[in-house]
Amino acid sequence: MVRTTREHRPAAERREQLLDAAVEVMRAGGVAAATTRAVAERAGLPQGAFHYCFRSKDELFAALLERELDASLGKAWEAVAQADDLESGIAGALRAILDRVRSDPEYHLLTAELVDVAARTPDLAHVAAREHQGYVEQAEQMVRGWAGSADAALAEPRVVAEALVAASTGVTSAWLATRDDDAAHATVALLARGVALAAVR
Repeated sequence: MVRTTREHRPAAERREQLLDAAVEVMRAGGVAAATTRAVAERAGLPQGAFHYCFRSKDELFAALLERELDASLGKAWEAVAQADDLESGIAGALRAILDRVRSDPEYHLLTAELVDVAARTPDLAHVAAREHQGYVEQAEQMVRGWAGSADAALAEPRVVAEALVAASTGVTSAWLATRDDDAAHATVALLARGVALAAVR
């Protein structure tokens, strides 16, 4: 449904309004449907408002992925911070990310499509690379934070972070394809144990 909200709103609020509208447009027609005109129309805003908030559609896509990154890893960090050991922390982080995907599969299929489109489009490739880099950097912060609080020595925190990101991508992609909860949780347990054993000196 197209909203009609022409009253003055702060730029940050309009950005969120446009991001929400972009998700609605993509839910209905896929990533290709998210033109600047369609997004502004769905938000009930003039097209000029879009270009006031975002310099381009690329910037909108980057903002969508960044918002998902913050939301997803925020839950994962809570799980790691409460863990008694690295294996439990990794398992908790992977379960938190998986649970977020399970809560709205269609939305996460859209974000996966967005990353795939970005990776295959020369003008958008930097968006996919930045999304991956952001995941790794935040995952590394989580891993280093746990290691510091537990007084543990990790062989390669960056490599552990890369492994955590790869594991989360694999587990969530497999679940989106099969919707098999038992297989996903068994995979999480196995991956957490393997990464933890390899990570600690």
